[in-house]
Amino acid sequence: MFKMPETITYALPELIGDTNLFVGRKKEFDYFLRVWYNRLIANIAQSHAIVARRKKGKTAFLQRLFNILWSCPETGVIPFYFSVREMKTNLAEFSKSFFAAFVNHYLAYIKRKPEWVAFPKAFEALRGKIENKRLKETYEVIEAAERINNWGQMWEAASRAPCGIAAVQNVKIVQIIDEFQNINAYVLDERGNTIDSMSGTYLDLAEKKEAPLIISGSEVHGLLEIVRRLTARFEENVLENLPEEEAKETIWKYAEIFHTKIDDVGVDKLWNLTGGDPLYIKALFSSKHNTKNDYVQEDNIIEVYTQEITSGLIFKTWGEYIAKIFVEVNERNAKRLLLYLFQAGEERTRAQMIKDLNLDMTDSELETKLQKLIKADLISSGSTAFRYAVAKDKTYELVFRRLYQDEIDNFIPDIRKELRQEMGRTSYEKGKFREYLVRERIKKPFNLKDLAENGIDLTIKPKTILERETVKVGLRDREIDLIVKGNVEMWIDVKDTEGKYGKREADRWLEIKQSISEKSPKTLFATYSQNGYTVSAKELLVSSGVYVFKGEEGQ
Repeated sequence: MFKMPETITYALPELIGDTNLFVGRKKEFDYFLRVWYNRLIANIAQSHAIVARRKKGKTAFLQRLFNILWSCPETGVIPFYFSVREMKTNLAEFSKSFFAAFVNHYLAYIKRKPEWVAFPKAFEALRGKIENKRLKETYEVIEAAERINNWGQMWEAASRAPCGIAAVQNVKIVQIIDEFQNINAYVLDERGNTIDSMSGTYLDLAEKKEAPLIISGSEVHGLLEIVRRLTARFEENVLENLPEEEAKETIWKYAEIFHTKIDDVGVDKLWNLTGGDPLYIKALFSSKHNTKNDYVQEDNIIEVYTQEITSGLIFKTWGEYIAKIFVEVNERNAKRLLLYLFQAGEERTRAQMIKDLNLDMTDSELETKLQKLIKADLISSGSTAFRYAVAKDKTYELVFRRLYQDEIDNFIPDIRKELRQEMGRTSYEKGKFREYLVRERIKKPFNLKDLAENGIDLTIKPKTILERETVKVGLRDREIDLIVKGNVEMWIDVKDTEGKYGKREADRWLEIKQSISEKSPKTLFATYSQNGYTVSAKELLVSSGVYVFKGEEGQ
């Protein structure tokens, strides 16, 4: 069983920058450091392919996984990270680069020298520095093959080095190859032609249990094409947006690091707006337009996000990419199809598209065009090969519509209005309604023993009930769902999340309780959760003196 290191050594400098900005990905770490790790040790781990749209956090996750594994020398599991650059290179140079990266990472782990990862030695600089007999032999084979221009032999030796070393040294090596789809697009043969079969190297190497691979790529369809050609050698994993709790924790962390004022209402609004997309969260806080550093004010959020959608990081990621694709597809109908799918909000068949858009094309012609949009990662297949859909992503939709809706149907979207509507949806309104129901239960005098599972015989007579009151707690502005003022004062945290009230929510509420109790020790604290509590969270709340209100069925 894998045990997390007490401290992480950041041997591999992470592109995220400030390592504190990395938050979440609990589900992914739970799998790779628990289930997959146990299979690795048992010699039955399968290679994996992690796919997602660009800037979803794949590289951040893989680099953190590398550093966690690197920080545990007692396990004997050696991580090797290599990113296939979007830059043309010949097979000889690629082979030397790959082998040098592996040697640097292997020796850095064995000798506990992180500088060999952060500032790796080039292939030529490794001459005379390699003590390991097997690695030295491989180095000499690559050198000899280069002298006779046998590039194929160079790559054969380099690519097989990780699994070969793992086998003879009786260790496990995790090969992490980022932007794997580039391997078929940027490596050239002796005649300067792209070697579009480079990924075939891994038809058998992906099966080596001593050194399984975790590959990733930003061009989703391109990577999946490669993976599926490798006949199920890789198990596919989609890296999704951050779930609500992790996204909100990320928003708080970014607000702290980028010195931006925010409260619980603002966090809810950013969650609704971004859907937990790491790119969108980062863009909001790092934007050069975030000059007021205040996301308590909704107008500031709208102003910054509008700028990001029309000219900032989000636009550069989506807008320029979309424009490039439509130059290649070169058809007005392609834009109409994408707008149609956005407006439909659900799957549509080719027959429906031809009828609704009055398209002058055959079913086969439409299928060809839709496949180009799928390959460009602009749309996706639906539940069958006859159905198509577009991701439910308001930001992506607004970038597209701002660029093309005027051209298609002479309509310019009101971005600010739609952002305001998006921020006010779902959880905020649901939560407000739930607070209303709780408020109805406590607006008249009530006894704690009747209302709370762990209540005492104390009658509370409310005079005033404040809703969503913003208060200063430590250095942060916090929004408190309900504050009852009467013969005693009680603060109530109301949750209507999809999951149970868990440890993260409990820790937040107890942090607030501790801070307030130092100033007002007589203030009471309570919670209400529509969907119940995890066992550990409820035990923590009760043992800390927080009253847990009964569900409505308990009235």
